[in-house]
Amino acid sequence: MDNQLFSSFFNNTIEGVIVIEDGFILDINDSMMSILEYSDKKELIGNLATGILLPKIHQTFLEYNHSTFEEISLITKEGKIIPAIIKIKDIEQNNKLYKMVFILDLSELKQKESLLVEQSRMAAMGEMLSMIAHQWRQPLSSIGAAISNIKLKLKMKKMDNETLEEKLYDIDKYLHYMSKTIDDFRNFFRNNSEKKELGSVNGVVSTTLELIEKVFINNGITIINSEEKLNPLYLYKSELLQVILNILNNSKDAFHENSIENGIIKIDYEEDENTQKILISDNAGGIPQHIIDNIFDPYFSTKDKKNGTGLGLYMCKTIIEKHFEGTIIANNNSEGAVFTIVLSK
Repeated sequence: MDNQLFSSFFNNTIEGVIVIEDGFILDINDSMMSILEYSDKKELIGNLATGILLPKIHQTFLEYNHSTFEEISLITKEGKIIPAIIKIKDIEQNNKLYKMVFILDLSELKQKESLLVEQSRMAAMGEMLSMIAHQWRQPLSSIGAAISNIKLKLKMKKMDNETLEEKLYDIDKYLHYMSKTIDDFRNFFRNNSEKKELGSVNGVVSTTLELIEKVFINNGITIINSEEKLNPLYLYKSELLQVILNILNNSKDAFHENSIENGIIKIDYEEDENTQKILISDNAGGIPQHIIDNIFDPYFSTKDKKNGTGLGLYMCKTIIEKHFEGTIIANNNSEGAVFTIVLSK
């Protein structure tokens, strides 16, 4: 390939490309110049590549188009940090060794991912509002009954102080319960994505079960939570709660869709030197084999448009991979589906 043809390919690729010799920039293509917002190659050629390429403190990898790339950050001329993925290839020419670095700007992809997170969060909020409605229905009914009873006794002039105090105490108790319900759900929506806290996986699961217990009981579903205790970890608690909640809600929907009257969900735990696992299984009949490989894809849903966004399991996968450096796996056993959440220690 002659130099003119090589130069044409070099400067017309979608990816940014840098040629490095002994750590210094030897050449850089037009796409990379555009990404970094430079107008003259002379500003970069001869400089150390580490001046524009920032590897992460902890090496992380991203799967893109079925290939694995290392994630890094780029520094533009104005000092802006840009997310990117990188692939390095060693080349030898005239007995000299060079590194050709291929770089793809992830700014747009990250922006879309952020939008998906927000959509998923809004979908989760819808679930939460539905659960609050379930949690409040009984106390609201009881408050209404207490007030009606007070009105009736006052009208009949049969209200005594002891009965009034008793009814007011009941109303106050129900109002405290409703206030606590709001606080519990509000805590879930606080943005703690940048804050890791020391806690236990068992504790996060227990918190999740407290939020949904009445709804599942009302639907005839029994949840059996194993007493196996795991060691404390630094966790993004709200994010893990969202994952567990989503999987449990999927089981609840599966019981309804498959007309399972005595639904049972089992939650088990495993731990080894490097990981902790949460295993959530049900007896709802399992995931059809022809879709099981697609359930973590964005916008894939088996529900109708009214009831499903197709973002729930995709966001579960994203959260576990990004925030816990782990994986989430779905398969079937003889009774139903099994979701295994693997958290890296």
